[in-house]
Amino acid sequence: MPSTTHPTKTRLIETTAELLENAFPQEIQVDEILEKSGVSKGSLYHHFEDLGELLEAAQVFRYSAWVDRSIGLIVPVLSGAKNRDDVIEGLRTLTKYTQSSEYRATRFLRARTLANSEISERFTKALGAEQDRLTSALEDLIAEAKNKGLFRDHLDNRVIAVFIQSYTLGKIVDDIVPTPISQEKWDDFILDMLINTMVVH
Repeated sequence: MPSTTHPTKTRLIETTAELLENAFPQEIQVDEILEKSGVSKGSLYHHFEDLGELLEAAQVFRYSAWVDRSIGLIVPVLSGAKNRDDVIEGLRTLTKYTQSSEYRATRFLRARTLANSEISERFTKALGAEQDRLTSALEDLIAEAKNKGLFRDHLDNRVIAVFIQSYTLGKIVDDIVPTPISQEKWDDFILDMLINTMVVH
């Protein structure tokens, strides 16, 4: 949350984000937010046009935190790599973590937030800015890895950045089935694909 944001507005967003930990946006009521935050209704409507705008801001806030965590995970993998083995080991660790069952809730959160933005241009714009921040950060890290001679030079940096995010989120299609595929086999496949497609031999 930017330091220039009014403290009352910040309180409302953070409180709503906390409520979203255990409820869907459509289940949250104004009175519930006011009671938990200690903020008056007048103050809420001073900072937000309506409840919908506050719910959108809270979802963007949560998505932003996820973006920061993602960047924090990937920076050591790409920026810290000195050779091919470092890249492969980093990708192995990253794949194992992001594709795990423990990451399942995060995949659903991302998918739900992205889907919720579909019908609101305001929400799409705000969420898109955070998504672009992550993609751009990945793009810069990939360019850095290329400069070290670790990634294939002919591949487009932004395409790689979007692809990495897509396969991470895409695992959700297997999260809902009665008998999911072997995690080990999936991780091995992803790693093999990444190595053969992106990493310099």
